[in-house]
Amino acid sequence: MQPIKKEMWKCPICRHAFNTEREADICLYNHVKERCINHDLKQGFTLLYIKSVYGFHWKLTKKQEHITIDSCFKISYLECCDRPAYRISNISHDGAISVYGKGSWGGGYRSVVGLDSLEDPRPKEELFVDKR
Repeated sequence: MQPIKKEMWKCPICRHAFNTEREADICLYNHVKERCINHDLKQGFTLLYIKSVYGFHWKLTKKQEHITIDSCFKISYLECCDRPAYRISNISHDGAISVYGKGSWGGGYRSVVGLDSLEDPRPKEELFVDKR
């Protein structure tokens, strides 16, 4: 019995191996797309702009259309914090939104949230940071 030779393709960013070149290209594309999304977020672009440019099928309310990286949110189920302690920290290539904040004594907390958690954007001046 002879060993079987198998050709693999690796994503140059995460080094994950794939059976086809197409799969490796898609992985690379998703890394670059996510990087571009987060550059736009950090530059202050709105969720409406990001939705439009990157083809997300988010159903945004009028308030949510104007959310930027400076917007903060009260997300009570995170760390039992009833103050606007969280801001968007990352948007993945597939539109998953992560928030980060320091809403309690436990220190910083990051979580993926749905758009329903971002219903009431607050201005950056209202950002709460637990100092404990």
